[in-house]
Amino acid sequence: MDLIDNVKQRATAQLDSQKGRATDSISSIANAVRGSSSQLRGEQHDVLAQYVETFADQLERFSNNVRGKDVNELLDGARDFARRQPALFVGGSFAAGLLAARFLKSSGQDAARSNSGRRASALSDSALSDSALSDYPESPSTSEAPPISTARSPRPRKPRSSSPETR
Repeated sequence: MDLIDNVKQRATAQLDSQKGRATDSISSIANAVRGSSSQLRGEQHDVLAQYVETFADQLERFSNNVRGKDVNELLDGARDFARRQPALFVGGSFAAGLLAARFLKSSGQDAARSNSGRRASALSDSALSDSALSDYPESPSTSEAPPISTARSPRPRKPRSSSPETR
């Protein structure tokens, strides 16, 4: 039983940590949305700014509500909601999955871009000079390489048998 309790405690601690990060992110988004509402007010779009501020307030309220509950309460709430509104729960889960996939995909592309930038920077800053490279023969240029044909070659035909069985 100690092993199971230990695993549950670790999982709860991990989920609690994730919950804290998520609520911090939601609060940051709410603050960014509020900033855009003040910009809208500056551009004389008061009605739109009011909607944006209401949305920011709801995001902040949601973040505080999640922050105030422990993981077990959140899981119980999710189970109750899934029982009451199964179609909405499945649809919301699907939408959340799409958003998470989109976020992860864009995060991965950003990381790949920053890594390729670091590699290019490392190459340009490297200690390789022209004299160090002069010890190696030059590689052939692409103009010297034979052209690559993209046309498909015809399939070789199998010879026909002239035996009476195939006639």
